[in-house]
Amino acid sequence: MAQALLVSTLLTIAGLVATIVLGVRATPAHVANHIIVALATVIVGLFSQSMTMFFFIGTGKELKDKSEQDARVVQQTKAFKSRVFPAAMWAMAAIMVTFIMGGGVGSGKTPLWLHNASAALSIFLFGRAYVIQIRAMMENASLMERYLKD
Repeated sequence: MAQALLVSTLLTIAGLVATIVLGVRATPAHVANHIIVALATVIVGLFSQSMTMFFFIGTGKELKDKSEQDARVVQQTKAFKSRVFPAAMWAMAAIMVTFIMGGGVGSGKTPLWLHNASAALSIFLFGRAYVIQIRAMMENASLMERYLKD
């Protein structure tokens, strides 16, 4: 499960890059491709980050139960969440704002540079979330091996 979540985050980063390329190369006749890829990327991105949060909620509960509320395990699961959740939320917020601003660019209400800056920020925040999540998932996996062997 953890690997699938990490792969979906990487797919989101690739989708953001592809969306940017399509947006830069888009002519008025081809802007629909940019929008379709952007929509798919946003859906995968929101899914990847929200499911990652649920992964840590679920495994944290299971670890706490199996460790019989061992204070060290409880503290470690809280530490995972305190690192992963803010990174995931910022990444989700950035991709949603970017997508919404894209509609503003299409209607002429939002400057293009702002949409482009938001897209760059989205890539950065998803990359940051990926690094944080892979580290937390490796630490979480070692706890799961110790307490959830059956």
